[in-house]
Amino acid sequence: MGEEARIRIQILRALKAGPKDFWQLIDLQDSHIIAFFETLKALEREGSVVRKGDFYHLAGDVEDVRPLEPTTCPSCSGTGLVIKGFFKEVADRFLEITENRPLPVGEYDQGFVRPQDTLRRMLFMYQRGDLEGREIFILGDDDLLSVAIGLTGLAKRVTVVEIDERLVEFIENFSLRYAPGLITVQQYNVLEPLPEGERGRYQVCVTDPVETHNGFRLFVTRCLSTLEGRGAAAYVGLTHLEASLKKWHRYQRMLNEAGLAVTDIIRDFAYYPEEENQWEVFYETYEIMRRENLPIPRSDWYRSSFVRAEVVEPLTLPEVEDVSTENLYFDEESWATPLYPGDD
Repeated sequence: MGEEARIRIQILRALKAGPKDFWQLIDLQDSHIIAFFETLKALEREGSVVRKGDFYHLAGDVEDVRPLEPTTCPSCSGTGLVIKGFFKEVADRFLEITENRPLPVGEYDQGFVRPQDTLRRMLFMYQRGDLEGREIFILGDDDLLSVAIGLTGLAKRVTVVEIDERLVEFIENFSLRYAPGLITVQQYNVLEPLPEGERGRYQVCVTDPVETHNGFRLFVTRCLSTLEGRGAAAYVGLTHLEASLKKWHRYQRMLNEAGLAVTDIIRDFAYYPEEENQWEVFYETYEIMRRENLPIPRSDWYRSSFVRAEVVEPLTLPEVEDVSTENLYFDEESWATPLYPGDD
C-alpha cells in the first residue's frame, strides 16, 4: 500500500493544480510505468479521476491534498550543476557540432538525452574528479558524451564502443577534426565479448544499459570489466519508468557484490527530448499504447537518474549468461520500449 498511496497523492496533487494528459502526469510521479498506470486506472474506477479527451481531471475536490507546488531549481533542472564559464564555451561548441547528429533507430532501442543533460553528465564527472587526466571507457554513446568530453581536452584518453555504424562514423569524424589522438571508437555489439585489450585498463566507465534483467547485467558487467581496480568509477544511467524498485534493489546488490559502493544517485538527471528524437513512428508499438488509447506525447516525460559507483573491493564480476537479441530488450516491465521491424 505504501507505493500505491504515494502515487495516488502524486497524481491527485498534480491534477488539483490543473488537468494533465497521461505523459504530463507520469512525469509528476516517481514510480515505474506499470504501477503508475494501475494506480491511475484505479482512481478512474473509483470515480476520483475522470478522463475527458486526452486530459485527466479531478472528479471533485480533494480536501486533504494541496495542489502541486513547483520545487525544482529552474537554473539547473534540479541537478545542482550550472553550465558556465569554460564549460559554457564547451556547451556552445557542442550544440553546434551535434546539430546534425544521427537520429535514433528502433532496432537498437536508441534515444539520446537533451544536449544540456549530456553536458551536465560531463560536468558531474568533472566535479567528482573523474575527468581530468582520466582514461574513460564508454559503452554505447547515443548521447555523444565522448564529444562533450573531447571538447574539454581534459581527459587523457576516451574509448567508445558503439553498435550503430552511423554514430561510430560521427564520433570518428569529430575526433579527427577536433580531438585528434584523444578518442578511439569502434563498432561493437554488447552480445559479443569485449576485446581482451580493453579489460582492466580504465579509471572510469560509462553506460546507459538496457534496463531488462538480462540487459542491465550484460551492459554493466561488460563495462565494469574495463576498470583497473580500487578507486575506479562506474557511471550508469537508469530510469524508474522501466525499472521498478525491485529491479533497483537487484541492480544495487549486483554492484555491491561486484565490489562497488554507490556514491551518488541524482534523480531525474536527464530527459529524453521528444521532438529531437523524432520517436513518433515508434510509439504505436509501445506496450503502454496497446493498453490505453493515448496521444503522442507533446512534452518530455522519459527521464533517467545518474548513478555513480566506485570500486572499493577487488572486482568480482558476475557471470554473463547467454543473451540473445530477443531477450535483451524486453521483459515484463518494458512498456515504453519500441518494437522494431521483425518483432512480433
